[in-house]
Amino acid sequence: MSIYNIHVQDFEGPLDLLIHLIEKDKIDIYDIPIVSVTEQYITYINNMKEYSIEVASDFLLMAAALLQIKSKMLLPKSIVEDEEEADPRQMLVEMLVEYRRVKKHAEMLRGKLALASLCVARDPMPMPHFRRKLKPMMLNDLLLALAGLVAEDDITPQIIARQEFHVQDKMSDIISLLHCNNKAVAFSKALDNVGNRSEKIATFLAVLELLRLKKINIRQKEAFAPIYLFLREE
Repeated sequence: MSIYNIHVQDFEGPLDLLIHLIEKDKIDIYDIPIVSVTEQYITYINNMKEYSIEVASDFLLMAAALLQIKSKMLLPKSIVEDEEEADPRQMLVEMLVEYRRVKKHAEMLRGKLALASLCVARDPMPMPHFRRKLKPMMLNDLLLALAGLVAEDDITPQIIARQEFHVQDKMSDIISLLHCNNKAVAFSKALDNVGNRSEKIATFLAVLELLRLKKINIRQKEAFAPIYLFLREE
């Protein structure tokens, strides 16, 4: 039998050494020749060149477990009817299979880490702070916004009952909407819950009346930007 002059630090632990012995001799992990593997393992322990109390204790503990399994394998099997004795190697096999699976995943993660080390991430770039300024609106701009909203109505001919909408009621609705939205709301939102074209026109007239009474202001950041309604302070 060959002598294994291998240092303890070459292996991460006793299971790592057993995997090495099994793979070196191309042994089926589910049918381990426990006598041969135990002898090779003990030979390795006897030829350790550097001792570490913590590491050596793990190797010696596994050696004792292997000798126990070996002794059970060498004992004559008892004849028991309708009952099959458990394989003494079963626990060792489960440990080795699980260890090999974890080791395979660890190698995969090391590969991912090596690839990640080739990438360099750029730090977030500070963005300049822009202060938005709203300019006063003209009546023509407000009329164009209303025309765009009215154009979105369904043009399919429909017969509906005549409804009357009071500008005063719509003025109260707009004031309530502004109070519920921190005294500022988009002009389009003021018409979101409006039903037909007549109600939209009544709402638009309510906006104009509120402007005349100086209860609200209208502003727009730039051309074609959303128009906003603001509640004026008393």
